[in-house]
Amino acid sequence: MWQIWLIISGIFFVMEIMTVGFLVFWFALGALLTAIISIFTDNIIIQTTVFVLSSTMFLFLTKPFVTKLSCKDKVQTNAYSVIGRKATVIREINEKSQIRSSQNWQ
Repeated sequence: MWQIWLIISGIFFVMEIMTVGFLVFWFALGALLTAIISIFTDNIIIQTTVFVLSSTMFLFLTKPFVTKLSCKDKVQTNAYSVIGRKATVIREINEKSQIRSSQNWQ
């Protein structure tokens, strides 16, 4: 049964790579811990309970810590970073125009 939990953990890790929310990672860790526990017991109820409890604990106990450590002063690199900034218009702007801030102009 530990192989199934290992596969589930791998699926969660791949899902985490495909998303940006850093949420599925905690379920992957819970499934990995359950894979270790399943080596010692074949009881599916115990395994499921370990998965649910460990995933919940990982999520609620470490997510705020990781959020606190993450850098919140990141410079936005998309169009939202220029909202409210001053620029000089040198040609007509339409919906297909690319707008750069005046700091990037030479």
